[in-house]
Amino acid sequence: MSKLIPFIFCINILQGEVAEDICFRYGFIGQLQSNSDSTVELGDKSIVHTGDAVRINIGYVKDSYFYLIYLDSEGLYSLHLPEDSADENRLDTLYKTILKGRLSGSTGNETFYLLNRNTPLTELTKLLSRYESAPKKGKIKLGKKIQTQLDALDPDVKADLSSIASRLDKPLVGGVAFRGKDDDDLKVGSLTHECNGSAGIAFKKIVLDHK
Repeated sequence: MSKLIPFIFCINILQGEVAEDICFRYGFIGQLQSNSDSTVELGDKSIVHTGDAVRINIGYVKDSYFYLIYLDSEGLYSLHLPEDSADENRLDTLYKTILKGRLSGSTGNETFYLLNRNTPLTELTKLLSRYESAPKKGKIKLGKKIQTQLDALDPDVKADLSSIASRLDKPLVGGVAFRGKDDDDLKVGSLTHECNGSAGIAFKKIVLDHK
């Protein structure tokens, strides 16, 4: 019988010690056609193939704002927000699957921007809303503006921002680790990494190599 090990998530934020610090946990989980019986952990530069299933799980502090912006291999942007759930009012930390599906279409880079912020990204979400209904030429123009805004939030581009991602000791599901003979088993709902940010934003970019 496995035992459950709860954890304290983003303790500085929950206790209000450092108001501008923010962090979230995430897991990129794959079920690959080459080994359909297994669940695998994906990360930056992982190789995936058409037909492989990808699932993105997140854990973030309630009352913060989480965004997943997906730039697919055809160069199209889409915005994905966590769905509301009935039990949110009683939880301090929210756990969601923000995106799942099988890869299709053109091969190339599948780029995912994960952003968690203390305040909403109003201008960026407005651009993405306009982008969704824009004609082809309009999408090209708006896509450049969207990328400019993303680059302005990317700590690899902006020296005054900092986000550090680290691997968790054990995979977690819904904020809980399992202890027992299967304690290191990866599950479809697992979280595997934590991203710690500063200045009110945590930012992580993951690129999957779609072959």
